[in-house]
Amino acid sequence: MEGNRATSGKAVHYTIFERITAIITAMSTLVLAIVGICALIFARGQIAEMHEEARIQQLTAFVNKFDSHDRITIRRNLALKRVDQKQMRLRQLDIQNPPVELEDELDFCEDIGLLTDHGYLDRHDVWNQFGVWLFYLYTDARPYLDNLQSPADYRVCMNLVESIRPIEAKEGANTYDHPSESDLYDSYMEDIQRQSGQPAYRARGSKKP
Repeated sequence: MEGNRATSGKAVHYTIFERITAIITAMSTLVLAIVGICALIFARGQIAEMHEEARIQQLTAFVNKFDSHDRITIRRNLALKRVDQKQMRLRQLDIQNPPVELEDELDFCEDIGLLTDHGYLDRHDVWNQFGVWLFYLYTDARPYLDNLQSPADYRVCMNLVESIRPIEAKEGANTYDHPSESDLYDSYMEDIQRQSGQPAYRARGSKKP
């Protein structure tokens, strides 16, 4: 009888011990899971932050390049070829032989578009920093672009411009996306008259009213 009681007591003891062990194991597993989830959330946050920093760096690099002496010179030379200052109007664009500077500008637009498509630049930031220039460039180059033999030529640039139109419509009230010939003339004249060190009119709020 006493032997049975002893055996029963040991069984109860082991059962309680096993339960406590199971509870501790479950709690440890839960803690590890929580720590793992927190680490994953933190890592994702770090990655997102690094990605955003990389975007800002890319954007700054393009802004600096756009405002560089070389690109200002390209735009000034393009302006000199595109305007008739005596007649105070745009020259007709030779779609078979456009100014090489126009193609340089479209190439720059392609570069921005490629990085935007691959997520290295934010589309809203591109609109904010380059929207004015993009809309004006696209409008002036449109006859040439429509005449291209290969549909792939400058397709990235054209898609970029079309993709920021909804942003302009929502946040810019379509102020700049359909410039008139007079607007283009005035913009080119500003490129011609711009003094060294003066910022180019490429961004929201930087265009003269």
